[in-house]
Amino acid sequence: MSIWHGWRHGRMLPERRDIDLGQLGDLAGTSLLLNVRGHDDIRADWVGDTITALLGYDLTGMNYLDLTSPENRAWRAHLTMAQMAQPCSVVIYYMLQLAQGGVMPVEFVSGPMREDGASNASLILCCASGLTGLHEGQGKAVNPDSYEEGEGMRFIDIGAGVPPMVPSVRQDARLVQ
Repeated sequence: MSIWHGWRHGRMLPERRDIDLGQLGDLAGTSLLLNVRGHDDIRADWVGDTITALLGYDLTGMNYLDLTSPENRAWRAHLTMAQMAQPCSVVIYYMLQLAQGGVMPVEFVSGPMREDGASNASLILCCASGLTGLHEGQGKAVNPDSYEEGEGMRFIDIGAGVPPMVPSVRQDARLVQ
C-alpha cells in the first residue's frame, strides 16, 4: 500500500503511467490490474505470473465477475462500483483450496487508480499475499469454488471516505451514489 501511496504524487489517485512493477518486487507476480469498464464488464488487463501458475490458467482479458458464482455476481459488481465511486481501497481474505487438499489463506489488498489524465477511477491494482508462507509450486491449480467469495472485506479510507455500507454483510445491491 505504501508503494501505491507513493505513486499518487500528492493526487487522490495514481494513474496508469505511475505503475512501476519493479517497485512491487515479489508482489508483482501476485498482482493484477482490473479495468472497470462498466457494472458488468471488469476486465483483467494484466495478471502476475504467480497467479497464473497457481490457478493453472491466465486471467488476462477475462471478466473478473466470471470468477464468482452467478448468485454473487451482482454483489461483487456492486462492491467494485462502490470502491470506484468513493474512491477507496479494499482488503479481503480468501481461503484458497489447493488441488492437493491444503488451504492457503490469502490477503487481497486493492487500490483504485485512473487512466492517464482521467478524472475518475477506472482501474484497480490488486495485490495478493499468502499468509502462511505457501507459494508457487506448493499447491498448483486452486479450486475455483474457493475464490468465488471472500471473507471479512473492509473498505480503507484513502482520503475520500468509505461507502456507507458494511461490505462483509450482504445487502441488496443498489445503485452507487
